[in-house]
Amino acid sequence: MPILSLDDFKSLPIGQFAPGSWTVEYHDRTHLADKTYVPLGEVKIEEVSRKGDVLFSFRPTPRKPKNKQTTEHTPQEENYLESLLEKAWDQGAIEGKVNPADAADYISDQLEESMARLGLVQLTFEIDDPEFSERSFAVIILDTNALRGGAVRHLREQYGSVQLWTIIPLVSLMEIGERTANITQKAADKPKKQNCSLIRVRPQVTITPQEIRWLKKNFPTETLELVPELFRTFRGYEASREREPDRVLINDRLILEGIKDLRRQRGLPEVVYLMSGDKDMSRLARLEGIHTIYPARPGIRESPEGICSVRYSLEARTYILCSIHRFLWDLTHVFSRIRLQCLEGPQAGRIVELFYYFPTKLVHDWIADKLEVTGLGPGLTTNVI
Repeated sequence: MPILSLDDFKSLPIGQFAPGSWTVEYHDRTHLADKTYVPLGEVKIEEVSRKGDVLFSFRPTPRKPKNKQTTEHTPQEENYLESLLEKAWDQGAIEGKVNPADAADYISDQLEESMARLGLVQLTFEIDDPEFSERSFAVIILDTNALRGGAVRHLREQYGSVQLWTIIPLVSLMEIGERTANITQKAADKPKKQNCSLIRVRPQVTITPQEIRWLKKNFPTETLELVPELFRTFRGYEASREREPDRVLINDRLILEGIKDLRRQRGLPEVVYLMSGDKDMSRLARLEGIHTIYPARPGIRESPEGICSVRYSLEARTYILCSIHRFLWDLTHVFSRIRLQCLEGPQAGRIVELFYYFPTKLVHDWIADKLEVTGLGPGLTTNVI
């Protein structure tokens, strides 16, 4: 099986796509039976340039209307995301208890986050400092939510005149390691319905390390350390849900205390900002006199015609293009295994699969962000790379 980097995927024949209608589906062994896929949506490839750039649109699988109450099932209703999940669980005889609507929420939320991270939709920032755009530089502390959401890319796009200095809390790095161990353990267990909640966690393990590498390459970046007295109060993700509020409160408090200590040490209170997608965290920080940047993302279902791979940025005064290769790459990091299948067009019948957790993955493959990619069916010169 070919093990490829993102650049390899873009340049090799396996990454060549023709115009047509495609479906994109996912498989996750933590909560789906082997070879069982759930449709995430439709991809329509409109045009391919001479340089190989692909113009496409993505329309997610529709959700079941919350106010619709009926016992009748029509063919259209069977295509709702909730119904497709239930069908997949029934076919695979997957045990466990979970509300299909909650499971569909996990998927929809991560699709929205992915679209924002890819730049397909634009974030809007709520900044409690009216002078932010006038500052020459700003120190940005990113919590885990901001890291995994790729919010700094949008901030740089919209506030290009502000030089950014990024700081990553040690608490966030510790959480990544703990989440990695948790997902590895769950993947070794028998599939269970309730494990679909891991979709919310996986980007913290797969996306965040790559985002940190990007930050270090593009900005001065350092780690927000903790004094030893605070360090030993760190709480992990307990198995019991009763401890979850304690964990969130204590770890958020560690970040806030670290920010206060940083400001005291360097005497820069006016240019230090906490970027967090957690409303409660942002509100608490403001109450304690810490400037905050809250990134809000739009709902992707507000675009019934689909989300286009190109958008124009008024701030940057240029077009923002997302390649279909990066689109598939990001989805694979979130959903573990992605299958793209052509239904109509010159490559009808072709299937391309990307797998994140392939069995032979080595340390270098994790660091280099390599995936297992296979391409089958018509439209390829060869299926072996």
